[in-house]
Amino acid sequence: MPKNKNAVIRYRVLDRCFRNRNKKYYIEDLVEACCEELRQYDGSSISKRQVQDDILFMESEAGFAIDLERCQDGHKKYYRYRDPDYSILNLPMTQEEAEQLSDTIQMLSRFKGLPQFTWMDEVFVRLKDSFQLDGSVSGSVSFAQNPDLKGIEHFSSLFDAIVRKNVLSILYHRFGKSSRERVIHPYQLRQYNNRWFLVGLETELLPRIPISVLPLDRIDDFKVLPDLVYQEHCGIDFDDYFYDIVGVSLNPESRPIKIIARAGYPAANYIETKPIHPSQRILERGDGYLIFQWNLIVNYELETQLLTYADQCEIIEPIELREKLRDRAIKIIELNS
Repeated sequence: MPKNKNAVIRYRVLDRCFRNRNKKYYIEDLVEACCEELRQYDGSSISKRQVQDDILFMESEAGFAIDLERCQDGHKKYYRYRDPDYSILNLPMTQEEAEQLSDTIQMLSRFKGLPQFTWMDEVFVRLKDSFQLDGSVSGSVSFAQNPDLKGIEHFSSLFDAIVRKNVLSILYHRFGKSSRERVIHPYQLRQYNNRWFLVGLETELLPRIPISVLPLDRIDDFKVLPDLVYQEHCGIDFDDYFYDIVGVSLNPESRPIKIIARAGYPAANYIETKPIHPSQRILERGDGYLIFQWNLIVNYELETQLLTYADQCEIIEPIELREKLRDRAIKIIELNS
């Protein structure tokens, strides 16, 4: 099969020419047809030799195994399919291609249930029907989803507000407290731990808090403020902005610190194979343990992750993090005594 986008374009152009019974396509015409299409695509061109190689590939078993006629016309030859109804676009997919498409559909299906992506339901049905994807090649990939997650009903409208660069008045509540209005310039919808967050700017919090993060499950309602001018985020790369933390809770005044922990087995296996953070590295492989290091800003999400390995994981440094985890562990014991 073709190895690059240009090859795909060339094969489709040649296929179109070979199907056309209203015109005789000599080799020069095929070259010109390919060049014309490529010029529109990326400004490139193609040689006569390349077109000849493409034809040979399309005729081969490794390609499309097309049945091509070379019709003599004086001293020249023109090319066409022996069967005028034939097209490489009508070829059935291989089992491998069907499995790849099915897995792609499964990956896209993680967005099913979100209002912005309800159109995918029809797409999935059409793809499965068109390519005859039955149960034998489906279900290869599965994602955890929570269709009952509160606030997910706002996803579509918040997505539109980001695209349209609308300033929003959000009715927001903290757990256990009454709702209050917050005016935000929305930049991104971000997911962590199967939960969605709205990332944006609240001018009234500047410069103390340059970026706000609001969980969707705490948004009661919101409306567009058409009279306010949307403030751009000045090219912030949010992947970089959140890089030094686990999750989304970021104190802009904090800086990453070195964190070292000793983990016994099997916790050490889980941490090694599912790193807590990209900065993770192994300092020592001992008899029955691994020593890990991270460079991170300590936040609640990091503490929670480390607590999942609490009975087999010892924080060596910093001592402040060790004490925080100990205090949380004591509370867990007290609550469950």
